[in-house]
Order: sequence, then C-alpha cells, then structure tokens
Amino acid sequence: MGALPLVQAALRKVPRHRFVPEAPMETAYHDGLAVVTVRESPQTALSSVSAAWLQADMIEQLRPEPGITVLEVGSGGYNAELLAHVLGERGRVVTVDVDPYVVHRTQRLCAEAGSGRVTAVLGDGGLGAPGHVPAKGFDGIMITHNASDIAPAWREQLAEGARLVVPLEMGGYTRSLTLVRRGDVLHCEHWTYCGFVRDRGAAARTAPAVTLAGGEVTVRWEDGEPGGTPGIEAALRGPRHELTTGLVVRGIFNFETLQVYAATTLPGFCRLATSKGSALVAQQDAAGMLSDSSLAYLTYRKVKDAPDPADRLTEFFIHSYGPAADELAERFADCVRTWDQHVRESGYPPMTVHPAGTPNEQPPTGDVLDKPSARLVFQWPGRVPDRAQDLLAAGVGADAAGTARRDRGGLA
Repeated sequence: MGALPLVQAALRKVPRHRFVPEAPMETAYHDGLAVVTVRESPQTALSSVSAAWLQADMIEQLRPEPGITVLEVGSGGYNAELLAHVLGERGRVVTVDVDPYVVHRTQRLCAEAGSGRVTAVLGDGGLGAPGHVPAKGFDGIMITHNASDIAPAWREQLAEGARLVVPLEMGGYTRSLTLVRRGDVLHCEHWTYCGFVRDRGAAARTAPAVTLAGGEVTVRWEDGEPGGTPGIEAALRGPRHELTTGLVVRGIFNFETLQVYAATTLPGFCRLATSKGSALVAQQDAAGMLSDSSLAYLTYRKVKDAPDPADRLTEFFIHSYGPAADELAERFADCVRTWDQHVRESGYPPMTVHPAGTPNEQPPTGDVLDKPSARLVFQWPGRVPDRAQDLLAAGVGADAAGTARRDRGGLA
C-alpha cells in the first residue's frame, strides 16, 4: 500500500472487521472495497467504511503527529480509530455525525474495540464541533462524505498551518483535496480521485435538474444556478453534429483532470445523464454545455480494437444539437485540445479557496468557481501567466498535482 509506517501500523492493529460486523471477513479486509453500513434504500448509502487505501491516503495527507487533536466529520468508528492509533496515547479524535443511529453505533463499536480516545458527537458536521475545539483550533480536520461546499466552520476551527482533507464536488466530480490554512485562505497541496456518500447536514445540496426528450435526457447543474433550456427540446429532435477533437489516445487512458478542467473553464457547463443505449446522448454520464438553445457534450469511441488493451486506440469527439451546434462543438473541442496541450501531462493546478464574497481583485488570477460559502480559484496551465502560476505553486508545495494510486477516472 505504500502508507506511512504509523498508518501501516494502525491498519494492522485496528480490527476492521469489528467495525463492519455486517460484512464477511474477506469483504471487511479487502483493500479496494468500501463497506456500506447504513442504507436509505438498496440504491442509496447513508454511511460507509471507506476502502482502506483511501483511508490511508487521507490520513497521510493530514500529516498527523502524535499528541494532536483531529476532527472527523462523518462517523463510523473505524477511520476514527485508525486516526487515534496514529496519534498515540496523547492524541484525541472528535468525530461528529448528524445521524443519531450512526453516532450511537460509533460509540458502541469504539467502546467494544477502540482505544478510548475517540469522542463521538451528535451534530451537523457543517458546523464542526464547536464545543470541542482546542484553544488554537483543530490540528487537522478530515471530512468523510462528499461535500458540495467548504463550510466556514471547517476553516475557522482549523489551526493556522493545519490541514483540511475534504472530498469536494466540483461540477459534480469529486476529488479529495488537502487544503492548508493560511489566514482566511486555504491552499490546495494534493488531489485524490475518490467518491463518498453525500452530505446530509444543513449544507447538503440537491443539484437542479431538468428532464428532456420524454425523460430520456437529464441535464444537471452541479454548481451555480441552473441554466435555461428553451429550445433544447426542439434541438434534440433535430440532427446531431459530430466534431472530432483530434485527440486519439492509446490503451488505458486517464482523463480525470479533463473533467475538472471542463467543469471550471467552460461557460454553461452541465452534466448529462441518459439510460444505456440512448440514441440522443452516447454517454450515460457526460460532460456537457448549454448555450443559445444548443447543447454539446463530450464522448469518445474506440477507433482501433486489439486483444491487448494497451494497443487499443480511442478518439474523443464532441456531439452537438441546435442552431449553434457547430460553434458550441468547436468551443468544447478547443477546451479538450487546450487541456491536452497544457494540462494533460502537468496534472492538477495550483488552487486556493477564499471565503464567499471575497472581492474579485483579492484572489490570484485564475478561473473562479463560486460555492455558497467559498470561492475556488484555479490556476490552470495555459490560462494564467506562467510567472503567476509559478509563484502560487511555490506557496503550496510540490505535491499540488498529486492524484490517487488507483480507481482514477479513465477509459480502456
């Protein structure tokens, strides 16, 4: 797994199966599986124990030291006990959850198989743990659910120079971000591709969505206000235009940075969902954009098959509908080409998180994604002066482009 020695020791010491008694032993200790512990329905998980590799990655990103105090938002027991083991006898973990059943379950499991150094608290994790904050703030905060926003309390309750590790949704794509507090600004120093259960606190958000074509196509706006769809119904009944981006890739190809790049740089960005085999949209989940009663989305097709996946070739295309189909497709294709030229090999960009309402002239130059409580500023290569990017990157450390070791977004 390549985890730090203290994290490796915790994974060996803490009995994972005691915290997931619902699961068979082989499932409990499978390195790549998350175990759902509470469900709202057969399709919807409310609480889970994450895959061990992801827990190890997120704990490492906190840079934990013995004796510190860490806040975990989203309880379950096992991850909190891993943290407690890493922090040692003088360390402390406060874990908060909005669900009384989850908190009671965590308290019971930690009492039966834990260290005695985990405090489980009932409350809205978006408010942090106001009754348990150390004098100088928490020495680290880990969020263990998908977050659509950066709650102000997380920054305010975090000690200066400490780290917040949060799975943040950007355009609906989740990345675990390691954010370092410097005053009112959080500086991103690491990214990991991941996925978690959704937030259920007061800040939980349901993305606006519109169904089109008799329910065959659903358009979602994961960030910001919903866009208009006048004319899109008629556009979908018309011809589909196709434009190649010119990007042909070999073998198993990773494009996780393209997802976030498109979501944060394309005006009118949205997500499209369809049922399998749709004649209108070739991807069941596609990155799209809307403008001028027209729609465009990104797709790909295999242009050369081969017995060995490493020899297969795949080409990226833009499909579009509507009166401005050609123009919209060209704008989307240009986004893909720019990403291929400037971002594909460099990874994730320097990024800072500022309080909502921060005046435009204060953050560095970059692409801005506004959340209800935060302004995210991305310094994508090719979209900011090289000197400005170098200065920002120097302030966040050399690991800003870090990504996960497995399960990354890609295609074969």
